Amino acid sequence: MSDDRDDATEDFPLSQSRSRRDALRIGGLSALGAVIAGGTLLGHASPSLAQTAGTLGALDKPFDILFAIYPGGTLLDFAGPAEVFHRMPNARIRYGSPDGGPVMLEYGVVWGRSERLADIAKTDLLLVPGGPDLTAPNKPAAQREILRLAQSAQYVTSVCTGALVLAKTGILEGKRSASHWATVNLLKRYGAIPDPARFVSDGNGRFMSGGGVTSGIDFALRVTDKLCGSTAAQVSQLIIEYDPDPPYRSGHPRVARPEIVAEVEKLIPGARNGLMHIEGVN
Repeated sequence: MSDDRDDATEDFPLSQSRSRRDALRIGGLSALGAVIAGGTLLGHASPSLAQTAGTLGALDKPFDILFAIYPGGTLLDFAGPAEVFHRMPNARIRYGSPDGGPVMLEYGVVWGRSERLADIAKTDLLLVPGGPDLTAPNKPAAQREILRLAQSAQYVTSVCTGALVLAKTGILEGKRSASHWATVNLLKRYGAIPDPARFVSDGNGRFMSGGGVTSGIDFALRVTDKLCGSTAAQVSQLIIEYDPDPPYRSGHPRVARPEIVAEVEKLIPGARNGLMHIEGVN
């Protein structure tokens, strides 16, 4: 039986047709429920989630999270955070795009369903992921919808070059923001303040951003911590086995060998200075 529902709080009976991922998801929600109730997890006493809660405690009411995706976007920029956010109790996950329907992402990957941004009245948390071509989200009609949703959202967030999409709307003027290291200084063009950190929070936490592609998981865990508390974030981290152990220390210019940075600069001129050319950014 297929599952077309977005609400991460609903429990579905496990059958032979259910996948291992479904079992982990359902089990994860059960585990979070136990934590919220102040129960025990893996034989150890767990504090009530309310004791470590962020501004919204344990999300005791439905909380809407909207991923604003678009043609040419990067799948991992929002797939990573989605793995985390779908496990937040009482979170309702939605995917919106400029035209609605299926969206062809980078490398020809098709995201099969999205709502039209203009049809979405509001959201509690807006997340704009990035991509190597920002032409689609930076068109005037898309910008108007993204700005409208951002203005009424409780939290305005981005991953990777999604920060440039938000910045172009003007909502990040004077705000610190992360972006991919190769594009972070392009934020200045729109009045935002570039910050090279992997996770950045500004405006008393209303504006949150992650750096390049893989930072989306770190970003989502920090957002979960803010909304539901550190215990919930750590439970989600364990369920998805997020235990990074990369084979090389080469994920950022500050740690990569100079000759590796030079090779990347050949592929994407301007990257070294955070000024890589990207379509849709002027």
